[in-house]
Amino acid sequence: MADWVLSVLIVSGAVIYLRAATNLERLEVGDVLGPQAFPVLIALCMLGSGLLLAWETWRKQANADESAASAGTAIPVPRAIGHRHLVLIAMAAWTALYYLAFEPVGYVVSTVVYLSALLLYFHRVNPLINIGLSAAFTAAAYFLFTDFLQVVLPSGVLQF
Repeated sequence: MADWVLSVLIVSGAVIYLRAATNLERLEVGDVLGPQAFPVLIALCMLGSGLLLAWETWRKQANADESAASAGTAIPVPRAIGHRHLVLIAMAAWTALYYLAFEPVGYVVSTVVYLSALLLYFHRVNPLINIGLSAAFTAAAYFLFTDFLQVVLPSGVLQF
């Protein structure tokens, strides 16, 4: 059930994001594609991911129903909210907090903190390596967006 809910949320979010991306202002000068190309690509990838998750969930459920029917057993009833669901809810809340902190705190600080916390939870090998990876990814993405793509990212508490 959680996979169905997640796939519906992903597809809904992708449709909303695609609608917003297609409403971006077209520029008279510059690139023919304008500022829409990258957001539309992201929205289409999100839409594809949501549809793929829905298809895999449907296929898994159909296989489970078929094997349960052939074995003559009842389909198991889902349990109450478990650890996996709590992790999913916590990740969604953490991501929402990241989105809220993005403008006032800035890209660099909020992204390093966001990624570090996720890596510290999901990859519990060495905290210093996780923080270093978060900082390296953030720096690479920052320079890619600011220098190569000419995107202005919020500086927040750090004034560059």
